[in-house]
Amino acid sequence: MVRTLIIDDEPTVIQDMQLLMKKHPGFLVVGHCGSLTEARILIPHTNPDLLLLDIELRDGIAFDLLSEYPGRTFQVIFITAYNHYAINAIKFSAFDYLLKPVDEEELAISLQKFVQRPISLQQQNAIALEHLRFQGLQNRLVLRSKHYLQVVVFDDILYCEGAGSYTNFFLLNKRKFTASHSIKEYEQLLPYDRFIRTHQSYLVNISLIDRLHIDGYLVLRNGTEIPVSARRKDTVSRMLTGENRT
Repeated sequence: MVRTLIIDDEPTVIQDMQLLMKKHPGFLVVGHCGSLTEARILIPHTNPDLLLLDIELRDGIAFDLLSEYPGRTFQVIFITAYNHYAINAIKFSAFDYLLKPVDEEELAISLQKFVQRPISLQQQNAIALEHLRFQGLQNRLVLRSKHYLQVVVFDDILYCEGAGSYTNFFLLNKRKFTASHSIKEYEQLLPYDRFIRTHQSYLVNISLIDRLHIDGYLVLRNGTEIPVSARRKDTVSRMLTGENRT
C-alpha cells in the first residue's frame, strides 16, 4: 500500500484528488493539508511514500519544503496550474509533474509508473530499517551489497571513499565494506551534522577528525590522511572552528 499525502491550498482540488485516488486501491491517502506549516507537521506523523504536492501554497513555495528533506524517502508528484516550474521540479527529482486541472488518465499513468518504478536507495534503507528495527537503530545505516545487507553504526564510520557507482566504507577496527551505491547517495543519507564532504570522493566522520593541515588535507585520529579540495577547504575550516557550515 502506497501511503499518499495530498498538499494543496485549494479545498476543491483536495476533494477532487481524494475522489480520484479512491479509484486506485494500491494507494492510501493518509492525510491532506493546505500549507507548508501543516505539511511539516503531517509528513513525520504520516510517514508518506508519495506526496501529491501543489507548488504555490499560501505560505510559500513547495521547493522550500523539499529542501528540508535532502535524504527523503518519499517521492513527489507535483500538481500545479503553472508549467514554468518544470525545471525546478527536475532539480528536486520529482517523480512526475501534472498540470491542473488534473486529467484522470494522466494521473492513472503516473501512479502506474510509480508502482512499477525501480526501488531507490532511500527506500531500500527504509525497508531494511523497518525489518531490522531495534533500540538505537536510528543511529545506523543499512548498506547493501550484492549478497547481503550490512548494518553500520554511524560512530563506527571513519570515512567513505567514492569509487564510481560504488562506495567504500572504512570503519573502526580496520574494517572495510563496499556498498553498491554512489557516495553522493550516501551523503544524502548520513546526518549532515555528523559527516562532511571534503572532496568529490571523500565523506568524513566529523567527530574523528584530528586536524586540518595547511597543505589541504585532514588527519583523522587513527592517522589516516584525507584530501580536502580547494573549493571545500573553507567549509571544512569553518566547521572545525565552530562556525556555521554552508
